[in-house]
Amino acid sequence: MAVWNNDDLVLYHGCTEQSLLGTNPNGIAVGTLPHRISLTAGGRRTEFGRGFYATSRIDQAKNWAHLQARKLAAKGLSKTTPKAVVLRFDVNRDKLADLEALVFTNENCGFWPFVAYCRSGSVPHGRSTGRQMEYDIVYGPVSIWPQRLVIKDCDQVRFHTVTALNVIPALSVAITGNPYF
Repeated sequence: MAVWNNDDLVLYHGCTEQSLLGTNPNGIAVGTLPHRISLTAGGRRTEFGRGFYATSRIDQAKNWAHLQARKLAAKGLSKTTPKAVVLRFDVNRDKLADLEALVFTNENCGFWPFVAYCRSGSVPHGRSTGRQMEYDIVYGPVSIWPQRLVIKDCDQVRFHTVTALNVIPALSVAITGNPYF
């Protein structure tokens, strides 16, 4: 009989070395928490809104890091050759479960209206409790927008509040490209 140990959830984030070191103005290394993640880095009109995105799939994070490094190189925004980086962090599942969460198990359960709402740049979203409260995290599939297609076997977790960031322990570099993967 299998035993459930409630192990930590392993998540990955793909970025560039420049983003990690803070030399890219849209990078993650401009925050104030111990792991230096900033909730204001990144685009506002993204799939689940502004926040810190991660995935449970290392291959997906590698692809995103690769794309970001190539984009940075093509724009000539870096004085050195951009390197793709994948960060890893292990999140305690019980701490994650304590957060206000919105979960989309697939694209057929209100996912598309929510993505359209976020991509329009609308105000933050949360439960209808009579008070302004944002979801701490949003989990769901990854889409190809605006075609309204989802990418098979890809997922994303968006950390949207400081409360959510507080469940993330120190980040570690899982893999670095040379300069790409």
